[in-house]
Order: sequence, then C-alpha cells, then structure tokens
Amino acid sequence: MQHLTINNRDGLKLAALLSLPQECHCLVISCHGFRGAKENSGRIFSFGKKLYQIGIGLLAFDFQGSGESEGQYSSITLTRQAHDLQDVINYADQQFRLPIITLGRSFGGSTVLAGASQDSRIAGYIFWSTTVFLKETFAGLDPALASQLEQGKTITITDEGGSYQLEPDLFRDFDNHNMDEYIRAIAHRPVLIIHGEADEVVSPHNAKHIAQLLPETRLHLVKDADHRFTEHTALREDLTIKWLARYWGKAAERS
Repeated sequence: MQHLTINNRDGLKLAALLSLPQECHCLVISCHGFRGAKENSGRIFSFGKKLYQIGIGLLAFDFQGSGESEGQYSSITLTRQAHDLQDVINYADQQFRLPIITLGRSFGGSTVLAGASQDSRIAGYIFWSTTVFLKETFAGLDPALASQLEQGKTITITDEGGSYQLEPDLFRDFDNHNMDEYIRAIAHRPVLIIHGEADEVVSPHNAKHIAQLLPETRLHLVKDADHRFTEHTALREDLTIKWLARYWGKAAERS
C-alpha cells in the first residue's frame, strides 16, 4: 500500500494508506475507531488485498491527533472528525473520480454518519460495530470519568496504549449531532451493518437501531464476536467483500 498525506482544512497533515487497482471500480474510505489508527492493528493490509482482487481501492487514514497524523488527540470531537473525513472525501473525489464507499469502525462509523450522510458523492455505507447512542456508549466505559467530562473537566485515561487526555468538548459536542437524522439521510443508498452479538463496548442495540431506521439495509449480527472481532476478523472482511462485490466488484461491472 502507498503512503501519502492529505492536508485538512486546519492545515494539518493526515497520514493515509492507499491501495488502487489499475482497473478500479470504486474506492472505500476507511475510518478507524476511538483510540485506533488507519492500520486497524495490521488488519487493514489483508483487507486491502481482498479488495484489490475484486477491483476495489482502499484509502485508510488517521484522524488528526491519531496514529501518524498531526494534531492533538485530547481535543477530539465528532465534529472535528467529521471535518477530517469531509476533507479526505474531497481529496479522493478530486484525485480519483471514483464512486466512494465510506466504512467506519466504532466511533469511525459515527463519524461516517456525521460527516458523509449528507454527501451525494457517497455511493454506499459500511458500519462495523458502530455507536449511535454516543453518550450512553462512552458513559458505559467509565461512568465516573464520563461524569467529569460532562461537568466540564479534562480527564486523563490509561489503557493498553498508554495515558491520554480528553477535553470536555468531546461530550458537549455530541449534542450538536442528530444521529437519527443522519441515518435517515442515507436510506436510499446501499448500507451494510456488521456487529458482534458479544460486543462489550458498543451494544448491538446500536446496530439494530440503525437497521430499524433503514429497513432495506443488510444487517449481520455475528454470534460470539466481541467489539474488536478478535476471533471473527476474517468473517467480517468476507461479509464486507461479498457485499461490495455485489454492487461494485468486477462481476458487477460485467453484468
């Protein structure tokens, strides 16, 4: 995969990876989750190869403050990430002139709804383990810390990736977004939802809610799969590849 940088509206460089077949039918733009990065713990490379084989490109990028991109993570908000996604979509549209499918994992899926649901250039949407009940999901991770954010305090969190800070604008900004309105806006375009029934971070209720508002969508609830799809990564990829091939793969182009 090719390494590149994309300038966002704030003048920051967003790090990205690009895989583009010579005969390319569409481009998937991949949005990582909260505290994640474009490589998705290395899984993006096998996924990119599978897409390449059916004539589909992949552009995966780090939101500002994440991975190899410039910026401060502590000031993350859904609005900021939505703006980054819009800037990446503009870049991809100008550079490649291909149908664009947006794929979001977890908070990256929330970002797809906030940043791309109103964009007529988006041909389809993929949601992996996506949260739409934002405050409920974040509060469930640590109610005490979430309460401090709601009180306007900056908090420090330590996880397997180390210590990091979050500013209170993260929670405040959730009120600026009507997730149901975003979901309804994509009703007439292809949508795929994949969620683990054993997701310990984002309740499957989130996926069911999206599907309820989009009755023609394809919903896969995967038994025993956790939030990271630890033992089910290949299944998630294969379900996604099959869905993409139906609409935009080489066989679809010939039919």
